Amino acid sequence: MKVLRLVAAAVLVFSVAFTAFYGKDKIADNGVSVSPAEYKGILTLWHIDTFEGGVGSRKQFLMSVSRDFEKNNTGVLVMATDHTAESAEQALSEGKFPDLISFGVGVDVKNLQPLDVDVNSYGGGYNGVTYAVPWARGGYCLIENPEFMSNKNEKIPLIVSQGEFTNPLVAFALSGKTETNIEILTPMNAYVKFVSGKARYLLGTQRDINRLITRGMDFVSEPLAGYNDLYQYISVTTSDPEKREYCEKFVKFIISDCVQKNLHKIGMYGCYSEAEYDSPDMAAMQKATGKCCISAFSSAELVKDLQAKGKLAAAGDENELAKIKKLIVSP
Repeated sequence: MKVLRLVAAAVLVFSVAFTAFYGKDKIADNGVSVSPAEYKGILTLWHIDTFEGGVGSRKQFLMSVSRDFEKNNTGVLVMATDHTAESAEQALSEGKFPDLISFGVGVDVKNLQPLDVDVNSYGGGYNGVTYAVPWARGGYCLIENPEFMSNKNEKIPLIVSQGEFTNPLVAFALSGKTETNIEILTPMNAYVKFVSGKARYLLGTQRDINRLITRGMDFVSEPLAGYNDLYQYISVTTSDPEKREYCEKFVKFIISDCVQKNLHKIGMYGCYSEAEYDSPDMAAMQKATGKCCISAFSSAELVKDLQAKGKLAAAGDENELAKIKKLIVSP
């Protein structure tokens, strides 16, 4: 009996050792041996909103894209973090850099790496080198309330939805339109005033169209294709060679057809492939790509200067319109 116990103990020790040192690398999955995934690391992605989107969250969309990317790149994880323009600029000034950064115009981004991508950069290039490409875009539009009623003698202003880093009046002026009676409001206040029946026209964006569709309100929209700065760009900011390889793969993935065509999920538009929309207003907006834009790296000061010039140009000032044309670039 003692001999049998010793034999059993020896077999048990061998089994444990075999599992620990060899079996762990060949764990059967339905009878098929598979090797463990090679861990490669975490890519950090900062996301900064500088303009209103469509519906839902762009960060959540990025997280969904990241999960799909991880499935095709075993061992690579992408961690997305929200930032404001201010918090991102503060961190960057302190030498804290992510591996990837998603941003809009008006943010002082740093440490950008050249991208080897064969697509239109929409203002994301400098001296012939691409440093940023947009992965989503919005657009400006003129929206009319067809049921608006008012005293014909009452002067009703054009309500303008303008964010901190947006230039709707530049799009208005570069689309060949003029208006002297203008009221500029924050995006939400502009929308509320329009749906309250206090204005006939709203100079807004895809966000307003999405809101009106959800509300079920009748409206007529006209896309403004003269100018657009509502681009959500992405850049690589790591200087680590191995990470750069995977970061660039992520950039190429997010601008690929399979991702671009899913932007309807957040009520935005692709820059390289069209998403399918049931709404004719959203479909028309998608086709109205801006004829010009500003650099992706435009400072907040330049954006503010354009806002002032845009108001004057929209009122018919040809000199200011000429100045604006010197500041913009073709997409």
